[in-house]
Amino acid sequence: MDLLDSKNVTNRIRKRTVALAVFVHLYLTVFTLGIWLILLTVFGLITSTLLRNDIDEAKSSANSFNKTHPFKYFGEIFGHFQHIYHHPINIETEVIATVEEELKTKTPISSLEALAITDCDKDLNSSEGRNFLKGQSTSTLRGTTLTLILNQSNYGAIRSFEWRVIAGGYVDKDAKFKLIAYSPFTFLFWIVAYVKRESNLLNRVRTIYPSTYNDIDVSTQVRSINETVFDAMVVALEKNGIDTSDLKAQKMQSMNINISGGKVNMGNVVQGAMNKIGGAVKGAVKGANA
Repeated sequence: MDLLDSKNVTNRIRKRTVALAVFVHLYLTVFTLGIWLILLTVFGLITSTLLRNDIDEAKSSANSFNKTHPFKYFGEIFGHFQHIYHHPINIETEVIATVEEELKTKTPISSLEALAITDCDKDLNSSEGRNFLKGQSTSTLRGTTLTLILNQSNYGAIRSFEWRVIAGGYVDKDAKFKLIAYSPFTFLFWIVAYVKRESNLLNRVRTIYPSTYNDIDVSTQVRSINETVFDAMVVALEKNGIDTSDLKAQKMQSMNINISGGKVNMGNVVQGAMNKIGGAVKGAVKGANA
């Protein structure tokens, strides 16, 4: 995961950002007789060091969290699906193999890699690690990378297959400069949550480029990955004699997801159908009354 690769986007610190920061800090330095410069140096160095640690951790492993947000280093979740089915025999290996083969055939995701993520919650008597599978797609032309995270679990003979599609942008140099330059103003607002590992600085400087064309590319990749996983699940489950009518309905529901500007808008196919039926009924009633 190359967090610094913005692809076709010019990733730079804007001149007006530097000019404004210089003006603010010069004014405060003169006003405080130089004390502000000391504060800026201290808070700036701390912020820069912590941010560098976050970036290095995301590049190397991204395998620990505290209580919530286990996938924070991969970006924003653009789709989360879970399918429950019953089968007396554990067919996890077969399902994963089918999904991986479909992904290789239909998408640029060439493999699924093992990923262990540990919950380091201090309130637990011991940390808990769980295993996932990760597949990574090629970046868009504007530096957004999509990651597929899969996991399976069992509850007796009930099987759960779950996946998330996560979009992560590049480290914006302008946002990074602002975070460090204005750290004396913001430090106290995030340091407590950071120490508790409830938040990180990487997400404050990571950017999914706001562009219509990037929205189109991200939407295409998200839909394609979801479509592929759904189809693979249908193949694997039907091969083992498992009813997939619910899964097919869930797939139809997912087709009504709109992605725009880094946000996911969940539509409801069933509700849309009910609205049409309701409209037809009202029309029929009005016609009868007439």
